[in-house]
Amino acid sequence: MLPTCAKLLLALPHGVVSCLRRCLLTGLGVLLSWCAHAQLEASQWYFGRQAGLDFRAGEPVALTNGALDSDEGCSSRADSLGNLLFYTNGVTVWNRQHQVMAGGASLRGNTSTTQCLVVAQPGSRSVYYLFSPDEVSQGAGFRYSVVEMDRQGGLGEVVRRDVLLHPTSTERVAAVPHANGRDLWVIGHERDTDVCFVYLLTAQGVVSLPVLSRDGFVHQRVQAIGQLKASPNGRRLALAAGTVNPQQTQGIPSVELLDFDPATGRISNPVVLPPARIASYGVEFSPDGTRLYVTDPFFGALFQYDLTAANIGASVVPIPVAPGQAGSTPSALQLGPDGRIYVALTNTTVQAVSVITEPNSLGTACAYINQGVSLNGRRSALGLPSYVQRDLWHFTLKGKCQNSPIAFAFPASYAPDSVRWDFGDPASGPRNLSSLLAPTHTYSAPGRYLVSLTLSLPGGYISTLRRYVDVFPLPQVNIGRDTSLCPGSRLTLNATTVGATYRWQDGSTTATITTDRTGWYWVDVTSAAGCTTRDSLRIRAAPVPRVRLGADTVLCVGTSVMLQPRLVELGTRYRWQNGVTTSALIVNQPGIYWVEGTNGAGCSTRDSVRVFYLDPPTVYLGRDTTLCSTPEQPFMLDATLPGVRYRWQDGSTGATFTPDRSGRYWVRVSTDFCSATDTILVRLYECRQSVFVPNIITPNGDGKNDALQVTGLGTVPWSLVIYNRWGKQVYETSNYQQNWSADGLADGTYFYLLRHAQSTQQVKGWVEVLR
Repeated sequence: MLPTCAKLLLALPHGVVSCLRRCLLTGLGVLLSWCAHAQLEASQWYFGRQAGLDFRAGEPVALTNGALDSDEGCSSRADSLGNLLFYTNGVTVWNRQHQVMAGGASLRGNTSTTQCLVVAQPGSRSVYYLFSPDEVSQGAGFRYSVVEMDRQGGLGEVVRRDVLLHPTSTERVAAVPHANGRDLWVIGHERDTDVCFVYLLTAQGVVSLPVLSRDGFVHQRVQAIGQLKASPNGRRLALAAGTVNPQQTQGIPSVELLDFDPATGRISNPVVLPPARIASYGVEFSPDGTRLYVTDPFFGALFQYDLTAANIGASVVPIPVAPGQAGSTPSALQLGPDGRIYVALTNTTVQAVSVITEPNSLGTACAYINQGVSLNGRRSALGLPSYVQRDLWHFTLKGKCQNSPIAFAFPASYAPDSVRWDFGDPASGPRNLSSLLAPTHTYSAPGRYLVSLTLSLPGGYISTLRRYVDVFPLPQVNIGRDTSLCPGSRLTLNATTVGATYRWQDGSTTATITTDRTGWYWVDVTSAAGCTTRDSLRIRAAPVPRVRLGADTVLCVGTSVMLQPRLVELGTRYRWQNGVTTSALIVNQPGIYWVEGTNGAGCSTRDSVRVFYLDPPTVYLGRDTTLCSTPEQPFMLDATLPGVRYRWQDGSTGATFTPDRSGRYWVRVSTDFCSATDTILVRLYECRQSVFVPNIITPNGDGKNDALQVTGLGTVPWSLVIYNRWGKQVYETSNYQQNWSADGLADGTYFYLLRHAQSTQQVKGWVEVLR
């Protein structure tokens, strides 16, 4: 489809070309890419379908209050502080209240002209010129109108309209400061010739006699379409000629690079570059003047030329622009006040512009972002606002946070003799000013600051660049003071800040962390603006109170003892198991006693002691018992008590005794003041060749006689049924595994019935459960 449409463009008369071009580009959803960088005079843009961008805060913010509607050419102007003055599409001029300016309706420009341009009259703070080139299908010539801003109560008025300056022109216009630092060269190109015309604008007005120069080819028909741009230093020009050759994959040369002399207005040394594909429309220099960007809306492409290369034409590389995606076709290009190049997109639904974020870099390192800046519901068209490159001079900054150095710089191509920075921070005293080329400044308070850079240029020309700098506050973070942590305690550190992200010393990214360990802890809290604050603390091990009651003890009946920690520490509070809060406790009953000590750090320690009295059942060997005597499972009598002496019936003095035959056994337990004795009758049987069931188990969890261990069951299964004293079955198994421990049953006497699985043998009896 594109080759056919291109043929029509070449074949049709001039009067039809404009309409067809608009229909073609709109129908195809052609998108344009632009990028610009400027002072505050160029900080408010209005373009396209009531779209706009505000650069005063640094990052572009969508404007939706504009009245402008334009397919292509447009321009706007603000004062030195960034306050909007007026904007235009070449046909209508709107004032800062977005109303049609007095005398600003129905001018002879055209919304389908590639460019129009507003410039300030040299030496005046209130007079501006609007230059309107011809549209390709018309014959209106190159005209200008004059706006005086001190009229209509400061809203401005168009006091001269549509003054014919040159009888014929293409759709291009640019302006470059004169070498004298005062005047301005206004540049255009004749249609159907190879002649460039350059008019001088001075404090007295436009000099009527132009400087004429020849370039590399005749600009005819659609070759009259495309942008004209000056390099940042004003010594080079680039233009795109909308040439289309539908018979070839590639078009004929349609990008031209020229030298410009700011002292004479002469244009020379034309270098005609081949387009990488079919046509060209948008052109723009990088801020440092080393790269040239060109768009091909017919092929939906963006290209970069390296102006430092020996063969500039051969240096061209394509920049990927997300081909095939809606709204991915680039068109007009414009450098912005932030040093990035912005790209217009003409798709009927896309509500954004694209952006080249690093235009000084080679190749894809220029970082093209498709639809990188939202227009908040508005749309661009083919064009973007045009500006004088000197008005787009800028300085950059790195950093934006309170109490952190912010680095300032500007392109070396400006080549000033000297500089003076004013950081807009008088509270910083002498540090508010600097004469360094690339200084840093630290703002102690958040807020918006107006920073000025005054450049003293060769020839005595002074240029002052201004921009607002937003300094963002550091997040407020306080995870607490250094602290101590008691053993077994946990501490939660809380860094919660609205809208922030977090990074702790261990890599955690949550707002809080909980720990039970000592050490250094820190957190970096980063606000939504990208400012980071670190807070830290040290957690030490808190001192622990020493609470020692000593060993368990045995007393004689009728005596008492005073329990007290061996070391009573100053500042330690005590609490006993019965709620008493003295450091000592007198007891006269057996039992387990504990005391808890809490020191000034809030740490607690508990110790306990068991008190026995020498009086049965304190000394208790158990009930009389009958059981098997086997070397594998010897039966042991245990009279263990703390701090006492033992004497068994055979004179032995250990805490335990192992019977080796049936008989009556006794033990006497003694202290220095009293003694107690207990006796037990033990019947031992040889059970290796018969089934033997003990008559008692003590399932108290001490690992001794906890389950019913039946001797002599062999390898054939035995079933076991157990009944309580009322004849109710409480347990049954078809294959007893020596594991009945009366779980869930009360102490008492139970009856059992064992049956052999392969014979009629059965064993009955009773067993006592005693815990």
